[in-house]
Amino acid sequence: MKKINFLFGIHNHQPVGNFDFVFEEAYQKSYLPFIEVLKNHPQIRIAIHFSGILLDWINAHHPDYMSKLQGMVEQGQLEILTGGFYEPILAVIPKADRLGQIKKLTATVKEIFGYQARGMWLAERIWEPTLPSTLYESGVEYTILDDTHFKYAGLRDEDLRGYYLTEDLCNTVRLFPISKRLRYTIPFEEPQATIDHLRSLVSEDSNA
Repeated sequence: MKKINFLFGIHNHQPVGNFDFVFEEAYQKSYLPFIEVLKNHPQIRIAIHFSGILLDWINAHHPDYMSKLQGMVEQGQLEILTGGFYEPILAVIPKADRLGQIKKLTATVKEIFGYQARGMWLAERIWEPTLPSTLYESGVEYTILDDTHFKYAGLRDEDLRGYYLTEDLCNTVRLFPISKRLRYTIPFEEPQATIDHLRSLVSEDSNA
């Protein structure tokens, strides 16, 4: 039977200083209904990221939501991603600040969920060759980047069906490519467009 392994990740963020009613509206219209639907399908497992500022706000205003997430983490349905706490562009800040930002969010995730984050959301997916050392020292095992980064390095679509190892000063990290096609079909086209695209990628060994 032809299969596909679909790695599904979600990113949630609100900028520092945003109005409280904006946080609340996004929570009611997006964050809450998404989790309520996902919870009804425990066979679907995803990775999910909340920036630190958003995580703090939800924890303060909707602790019941955090309890739902906690249960889904314990059941293995959610993998919580770390990242820079305030969603900084890591490539343009000093290494000490990079480490502080990542470790702060990792510690917050650990405190709230009792979960040690292994993967990381990279703000705006902006890469810099020395980042592997920062990620390695922060305890990050993998992150995700737009597939265009890989294509600029000479890889083709058919080469982007797994992950790649990269390193800095012998410090390694795994990089998973994000499908540009899916980034646009999922939010901006009818669901069938996404389904058709995924069907076009299936293979006998599910290595897609």
